[in-house]
Amino acid sequence: MFNYNIEEQILHIDLPQGKTQEDLVRLASEELDELISSGSLYGSHAKINGRLTTGMALMMGHKLAHVCKTVSVFDPKENSYVLCVSH
Repeated sequence: MFNYNIEEQILHIDLPQGKTQEDLVRLASEELDELISSGSLYGSHAKINGRLTTGMALMMGHKLAHVCKTVSVFDPKENSYVLCVSH
């Protein structure tokens, strides 16, 4: 589900088809836990790009807030990243 570009700290999300909201949150949580445990997100300015559900956004914001300096989400209408979490 995640395609992570470590050089730019971008998490690109591709939603799999035929999954419930609960499935998507669980899968995203598992993949995000793997990325966090790799240590590559600590102290970063993470950017999230791609389609995601509200449940995924809440879960990701919470988990990333513990390890990242900032978290931004790409807004296609603005054609830019919007800062959502900052410490």
